Amino acid sequence: MRYHYGITIREGRESLKMTQSQLASLWPQTGDRIGVSVNYVSDIERGIKNITDVKTLRCLCGILHIPPWKMGLSDYDPFNPQQITHSGYNHYGIIKVTDSPIDRILDYKNCLLEAKGECFISGTSMIHIAEDSSDILKEKLYIGNVHLLLLDPDWIETNYSILTFMSDEEDRQSFHYEIRNSIRKLNQLRKSLPQDIAPRLKIKTYSTIFPYIMTGFDNGDTGKLVVEILDYVPEKRCPRFTLNKNNDRNSLFEQVKDKFLSMWHNEFIVKEI
Repeated sequence: MRYHYGITIREGRESLKMTQSQLASLWPQTGDRIGVSVNYVSDIERGIKNITDVKTLRCLCGILHIPPWKMGLSDYDPFNPQQITHSGYNHYGIIKVTDSPIDRILDYKNCLLEAKGECFISGTSMIHIAEDSSDILKEKLYIGNVHLLLLDPDWIETNYSILTFMSDEEDRQSFHYEIRNSIRKLNQLRKSLPQDIAPRLKIKTYSTIFPYIMTGFDNGDTGKLVVEILDYVPEKRCPRFTLNKNNDRNSLFEQVKDKFLSMWHNEFIVKEI
């Protein structure tokens, strides 16, 4: 069965013993209006219609008590930016924040160069790593496993309209070609590896939206993640955090890593390549 947001919405509604009619009366609309038809809710839950507005998804998470990450959203509300810094950067383990695209790829690659232990890579950062970083990946595979998680290109091809992190319609439609090319290059890399090392390169695709583009590592004692949160709208500026592992289990490092692993082990929406 093809995954879509409607499945999660239906599960949330049913867990609250709420009818479609009740949800329809609470459904958020633009301009602080509420209410849609029951047929609209039914079409959403069956995947006939898609939700493309991030604010609507976030409001539905609140109404249905759904963890935001299950809807492809970060746990941090972009419409309430004070939430991110409420306890201070040190508490969260944040050592750098930027919304500039200039050093975006450099941040990812520098983090991978530093990596010692298990590596975790998701989203479009992997496209760039597949493009020209095969030697770095090979080096890291001699240290530990590398987990690569990227959007399923077949899912992208049929669901491109909900790729809200891409503003250009044509780019959204053709995005699956970039992913297919990255998978091809990564498979070529895996075939070139020694037999005892090749299994350490683990690649999975997922059929939903994951709110974090990330590259990072964790060796038990230390760790670092470079993370972009995709659902910061309407400014269309994705803040990028560089996170150090610290002793706080509530740190942003641990929370993002936990979301990655939750996605990685969700057999319903991921498949191994």
